[in-house]
Amino acid sequence: MFTPLPLKGPEALDTLPTVALVFVHTPLCGTCQLARRMLEIVDAAHPHNLPLYDLDANLAPEAMQSWRIESVPALLYVKNGEIAHVQYRFGDVVDLADAIRRFLALEQT
Repeated sequence: MFTPLPLKGPEALDTLPTVALVFVHTPLCGTCQLARRMLEIVDAAHPHNLPLYDLDANLAPEAMQSWRIESVPALLYVKNGEIAHVQYRFGDVVDLADAIRRFLALEQT
């Protein structure tokens, strides 16, 4: 499931595997709680453990500024320590699962 991001600064992405997903949230955000539940469902349905990390935006203000995160919840699609895409909209579980599946499939080819 979710692994806490090991570092809280902008350099934290360099510590991740080649491909990873970082869920950026705040504890009191209701939309973040819904997005987290959607990610839990996608993870449970995925045949392998997703490379899924989480980060409380309140604890990482420098990273939020450096990564230009506009709002929470946000899902960062990370490749080789760089943000390939940021997803702010969590429409439904099927769309979220498809987006994650496409990202992971692209990285395997």
